[in-house]
Amino acid sequence: MKTKLTYLVFFILFALLGFSREFFFVNVNNQLYKLYYHHDDVVIPPSLSFITHFDYQTLYYLKFPFTIAYFLAYFLVSYFAVKLLCHEKKYAKWIIYIYSLLLGLAFITMLYNYVINNQLDGEEYTFSRWLMGIAQSPLVAFFIIASSKLYQKLQTEHIK
Repeated sequence: MKTKLTYLVFFILFALLGFSREFFFVNVNNQLYKLYYHHDDVVIPPSLSFITHFDYQTLYYLKFPFTIAYFLAYFLVSYFAVKLLCHEKKYAKWIIYIYSLLLGLAFITMLYNYVINNQLDGEEYTFSRWLMGIAQSPLVAFFIIASSKLYQKLQTEHIK
């Protein structure tokens, strides 16, 4: 029963993270649209009214630290989900390795795009966003948990 409750808690945490991330970034993008195209018909929810006080450039660049914040939140939830549900340290280490790889590749791609191409958009930006999209989802944790359970089952059946 305790394991089922743990699964439920992490499922709810991932859902809350996903909904809050979507709500936040959709409204930041709406505010950016409002500022760029001078459309006053775009309504920002009162809970995010603080974003209406920033100019376009500031708000645009604030998306990067917020992306890192959500990256860290997903990392922490993934790490503890795997640590508590897989019962072996090696699986929690894989979360660290995978998230480090995702962040490193995204950073290198954006750095290359900025230094070599002198821009923050383009194919490299799209690839970097795709990597961060994987990191800002429960996919890594779900894959590690499912793989560990499958491996554990195969090991148990092999012993019999």
